[in-house]
Amino acid sequence: MNKRSHLGALVAAASLFTRLPFWRLRSLTKEDYEDALSWWPVVGVLTALTLAGCYWLLAQLFSMQVALVLALGCRMILTGAFHEDGLGDFFDGFGGGRDRERVLAIMKDSHVGSYAVLGFVLYYLCYVGMAQTLLLYDEISTALEGGVPFPWVLVAADLMGKFAAQLQVQLLPYARREEQSKTQVVYRRTSAVPLLLGLVVSLGAVLLSLPEEFGWLRLLALTPLGLSLLLISYLRRRIGGYTGDTCGALCLLSELCYLAAVLAMYALLDRYGL
Repeated sequence: MNKRSHLGALVAAASLFTRLPFWRLRSLTKEDYEDALSWWPVVGVLTALTLAGCYWLLAQLFSMQVALVLALGCRMILTGAFHEDGLGDFFDGFGGGRDRERVLAIMKDSHVGSYAVLGFVLYYLCYVGMAQTLLLYDEISTALEGGVPFPWVLVAADLMGKFAAQLQVQLLPYARREEQSKTQVVYRRTSAVPLLLGLVVSLGAVLLSLPEEFGWLRLLALTPLGLSLLLISYLRRRIGGYTGDTCGALCLLSELCYLAAVLAMYALLDRYGL
């Protein structure tokens, strides 16, 4: 039996969740890939900084909307649209499936259905719309003491989404048999070291993305964790566990939830002075 390695799992995570050839750095075992999700939030630093960095660079040339859409495209190229594939399958499966077997069958189907298309359109309309509104608040915030640049919000949303989605592997069994997995790997529960590191990285990014004047409103940054727990309860009831597709879907939905939470903080502070 191969010995489990944190370094191997980290390299496996970087190989699995990005298109970069990290797998060339060392020989990876099945056990490394089973532990890969443990390091998802840590690898998320790379995808988050890619999104924020590309946005900042492109915003020097284009409007906010164009820069953000192109930056999202850059992140999709980096990840191979891995999470977006899960989101589309999630919408198709739970939108079109009436029972557990049908939901799982639809999610495994490689065809893109109407629920996935509508879900993608609504998701990115919400993402860009909320980000555009946040940018208006950010222009005021950065002029105040303790204000933060908008790209930090993108970084925190990416990392918080990954950490929140990771909880389903901690709380749910795998919904299929191992041989039915698309990647032929079933993720293991996260051990203490990567879980703690992922928490520190995610919460650190959250604190950097929120102005000091938010005060207790910063507790709303934990909203993605609440959404994740609600969706985990839904998955348990509908299909009895998680799949790789639900991991990607909860990641992006939790990311969107974080943007909504930050927008709510700005709105509450602006309108009610909370």
